[in-house]
Amino acid sequence: MKRIKSKAYQVLRKTEKYTQTDNVYLAKGGFWLAWARIMVAIGSFLTAVAFANLLDPGLYGNYKYIVSLVGILSFFTLKGFGTALGQAVPRGFEGGYYSLAKTRVKAGCLQSLGVIVLGIYYFLNGNHILALPLFFISFILPFRSAFSLIASFLPGRKNFRLSSRYQIIQSLITNFSLIAFLLLALFFRDKSKLIVFGLVGLYFLSETIVNGILYLRIKHDLKPNRNEDPKTKKYGIHLTIVNFLGQIIQYLDQILVFHNLGAAQLAMYTFALLPVEKLKEPMQMLSPLALPKFSVKNPQEIKKNLLPKIFKMLLITALAIGLYCLIAPWIFKIFFPRYVGAVTYSRIFAVSLLGGGYLISSTALTSQMATKKIYALEVPAALLDIFLLVGGFYWLGLLGIVLARVASEVIRTAGSLIMIRRL
Repeated sequence: MKRIKSKAYQVLRKTEKYTQTDNVYLAKGGFWLAWARIMVAIGSFLTAVAFANLLDPGLYGNYKYIVSLVGILSFFTLKGFGTALGQAVPRGFEGGYYSLAKTRVKAGCLQSLGVIVLGIYYFLNGNHILALPLFFISFILPFRSAFSLIASFLPGRKNFRLSSRYQIIQSLITNFSLIAFLLLALFFRDKSKLIVFGLVGLYFLSETIVNGILYLRIKHDLKPNRNEDPKTKKYGIHLTIVNFLGQIIQYLDQILVFHNLGAAQLAMYTFALLPVEKLKEPMQMLSPLALPKFSVKNPQEIKKNLLPKIFKMLLITALAIGLYCLIAPWIFKIFFPRYVGAVTYSRIFAVSLLGGGYLISSTALTSQMATKKIYALEVPAALLDIFLLVGGFYWLGLLGIVLARVASEVIRTAGSLIMIRRL
C-alpha cells in the first residue's frame, strides 16, 4: 500500500509542470471535497425528485418563496464573516471562530425581526400559509447563522476530511427529514398550511440543530486558538456590504416570479435551474480548496498561474454545456415529469456554467484582501444584474429572467479576469 501511495505521489508531482498546480494538495483535499459533493448532490437530488413527484407545484412554490424571503434578509447575519474567517485561519488566526459566532447571533436578531415583520404583514392579509412558518423560524435564525461558521473554519484548517464528513452528516439528516415528511404528507394532502409549515420548519430546524452539535464538537475536540487578526471582523463587514446587492440578486428572481406569476410558476422556474445548479457543484468545490492556498501566496504568483488555468477550465465547461443540452429532455422526462415545460429554460440557463471562471477569480481576490478591487467588481456588476433581472422579467417573463442570469454570469467572469490582471 505504501508503495502504491509513493508511486501515486511521484506521478502527481511529475504532472505539476503541465498543470501548474500543487496536484498532491489538490488530490488530498479534492478527494474529500469531491466525496462530500457527491453525497450531498445525491441527497439533494433525491429530495428534489421527491418534491417534484410528491408535492403539488403550488405548495412547493410557497415553500421556495419562504426560503427566498429568509435568504434575502440574510444580509443582516453578516455573511461575509464566513469568508473572512476562511481567509484568517490558514494564517493562524482562529479566534474569530468564537467572536464572529457571538456577533452573528446578535446580528441574526435583525434578520429574525425582519422575518417577524413579514410574518405580521402576511398574517394581516390573511395569508397564513406564509405567515405561520415565518413566525416559527424567526426564533431559529440567529443560531443557524452562527453555527454555519463550521463550513469556513475546517477548510481554513485544511481539514477537508472532517469538513466533508460534517457536510455529509448535515445534508443526509436534512434531506432524509424532508423526504420522510413528504411521504407522510401523502396521508393529509388537503392540509396545505400544515405541509408548508412542516417543510419549512424541518429544513431550518434540522440544519440548525446538526450544525450546532458539530460546532460544539469542533470547539471541544479541535480547540481553535484564541489568536485573532483585528482586520478579520472589519474585512468580514466589507465583504458583507460588497455582497449586499448580490444577496438581493440571488433571490430577487424568485420573488418577482412568485408575486407576478404565482407559486406554481415559481416551482417551474426552480426546476428549470435545478439540474444546472447541481452541475455547478464540482466548480464550487474549488473555492474552499483554493482559498487557503491563495491566502499565503503573493499577487504576482496568482496572476501568473491562475489565468491560463481558468481559460482551460472554461473550454472544458463549454463542452459540458453542449452535452447537457443534449440530455436535458431525458432528465426531465425521467425525474421531473411534471416540469417538462422547463427544458428550454434549463438549456439556456446551462450557459451560466461559464460563471465558474468568476468563482475562482473572486476567491483569489478575496484571499489577497483586495477590498478596493472587490468593490470595483461587485458593485457595478450587481447593479447591472438588478437592471437585467427586472428589465428581462417585464419584457420577456421567465425567459427574460433566465437570459438575465446567463448574461450576469458571463459579465462577472469577464470582469473578474480583468481584476486578476490588475492585481
